[in-house]
Amino acid sequence: MNKIVVVGSGIGGMAAGALFAKAGYDVTVLESNDQYIGGHGRCLRMNGMRFSMGPQYVWDFGEGETGNRFLRYLGISRECPFVPMDPQGFERIFIGDKKSNGNYYFMDFNVPMGLDRFGSELGALFPEEAHQLECLFADMISIYDAYRELFRKNSLHESRLLHATKFLLTTRISPAMKVKLGKTIYMTVNNFFDRYAISPLLRRILYGHGGIFAENESEMSAIAYIVGTGNYHNGAWYPEKGFYHFFDALAGVITRAGGTVRTGKKVVRLETANNRISGALCEDGEYHACDFLFSDISPRRTYALMGQQSEPFDYTPSHAIGACCMGINGELPLLRQMKGRNYWWQDGKEVDYNAPDMTKPPRMLFINSPTANGFGKEEQSGNDGLVLFFPGNYFQEKKIYGRGADAVSRYKENLISDISGILERNVFPGIAARIRFAEIISTVDTEKQTRGEFGNAYGRRLSVDEVLKGSIKERNCPENLYNVSATKNTPGIAGGISTAELLFRELTGHTVLQCI
Repeated sequence: MNKIVVVGSGIGGMAAGALFAKAGYDVTVLESNDQYIGGHGRCLRMNGMRFSMGPQYVWDFGEGETGNRFLRYLGISRECPFVPMDPQGFERIFIGDKKSNGNYYFMDFNVPMGLDRFGSELGALFPEEAHQLECLFADMISIYDAYRELFRKNSLHESRLLHATKFLLTTRISPAMKVKLGKTIYMTVNNFFDRYAISPLLRRILYGHGGIFAENESEMSAIAYIVGTGNYHNGAWYPEKGFYHFFDALAGVITRAGGTVRTGKKVVRLETANNRISGALCEDGEYHACDFLFSDISPRRTYALMGQQSEPFDYTPSHAIGACCMGINGELPLLRQMKGRNYWWQDGKEVDYNAPDMTKPPRMLFINSPTANGFGKEEQSGNDGLVLFFPGNYFQEKKIYGRGADAVSRYKENLISDISGILERNVFPGIAARIRFAEIISTVDTEKQTRGEFGNAYGRRLSVDEVLKGSIKERNCPENLYNVSATKNTPGIAGGISTAELLFRELTGHTVLQCI
């Protein structure tokens, strides 16, 4: 029986491990975190509650889509049901800060499911820009449809969001669309909005879910924005029993097939012989021989484990995002409204993801309630929970950590106070007095827990320059080494599953769809 060792338990590693275990391979997953599996999708336990540190929803899980086929092939679709988010308003966007002194502007907008509905409701709200919006959404839908037709079945080594030549050379789109695509490929999101003369406030709503990309819109690739937004509006889902249950179910597939998922197993060296990985050595001295090695950590860190620190990879890790896990006394009625919804707050200006000042209040929050969705409690209680994400600055936080535990404690206490104030003023009046506990998971904490480069949140940046680079080139790659990380491939739960499915097809000759 072929032995597969998987380094890291993120979605790429767990999805690949589960597929190959189901097919009869001997799979061992080695996770450095001593408590949690899931990588960026890990779920932390605090005071009887669970908080997902990464995904809060997924796309591509509708009937017959990638995630749905994956669950059915593994035989866990009933065990892990995914339910749709609220189609009438699956996102709620708050813009502005209700300061007690002086004037302010505030916007509260519910985003309906579907790009066409989104555009129509914005047009009704901004009638003076209705024509521009109609043109913008028509082009977004056309570009997204072209992407879905041409790139849903790209090869394993072409799993980035964009291959410009394919867009331009295909004969299945009109010459006019080719010209439009050719221009959009090189545009930032701001450039794209400029094309339609979109006003500043309307831009804030259109990019209201920008935290998903961890990018400034002045640098974010317009194509990546259109594809990500289109995927989301094509159908957004969340696991009815929580993401921790989803990852535990994947681990169950592996263990039931005779494999193992081991936490607290930090790999410190990959042994090579004859241009192949022969095994993985753990920090505690355990050695795991393998026929294939799947790496769910970044290419740079994978090659460092082979003693090739100087490997010249041409990619930039994504920006980092911090998190705040918060417990609330009692069931707050306002939180009940979050079932099947994501909330986004921003102060009204373009958010800086490059180097935000972490000593000042955050200018964007992504807010989710696991208890509102029904899966955040480990024990019976009448309390609620929130997980909030904000732009991070790894290098600034690293300096704060260098000043000692007291400096870190003060930094986190001030950040919690700032976040509580934002929530009290703008989203959940009365919440500040009901906070039971709050804990900051900094980007430095994330790096320690996930081994992500600089605590990055999204694998690889989604700027125009980075997307245009295409796939990451690996020189002198051992023939049995396959990188399944978001950095090498495509981010997100559906992206990790797609990576695993493509690898499964490459090594076995079968597709998950054919195996159902």
